[in-house]
Amino acid sequence: MAKGIYTNVPGLIVLILLISLSLFSCANLEVKKPAGFAETVKKTEYRAISPEGMLYRVRSVDNYPEKDLDFWSKALKNQLAKEGYLLTKDGEEFTAGNQRGVLYEWGVRYGNEDFIYLTAIIIFDKRITIAEAGGEHTIYAKYRQPILESLKSITLN
Repeated sequence: MAKGIYTNVPGLIVLILLISLSLFSCANLEVKKPAGFAETVKKTEYRAISPEGMLYRVRSVDNYPEKDLDFWSKALKNQLAKEGYLLTKDGEEFTAGNQRGVLYEWGVRYGNEDFIYLTAIIIFDKRITIAEAGGEHTIYAKYRQPILESLKSITLN
């Protein structure tokens, strides 16, 4: 991966907090467990982890101010780019249930290792569903397809 990739992990935390100003709620969030992952118990969000420690998380927040997928996906893309993350996969669309979603993949160097960070957004009426997964690039590559299949399974009732 290219040198100079921004490594501001705290900046990512700030971004997540900005997106999640409202209270977390699963609101009948249903997610198919990715192959090779184990689910963890967490009331406010869906979490699964691989044996190598790769985390996959899905949560739902209020769509406030109420905007469409294009707005929120551009806001996410702009914020992470501003934080210095290197966009490696630009706006791949997918369908979850009957809703359109978009995912981005980002490169980030942490220490001497290269990591891939996936962010995905789906709008279900008045809720924004945000999915994230990340891991060292070889581990991420191993689990990328099961994560993509899980993204397509997400429903919010």
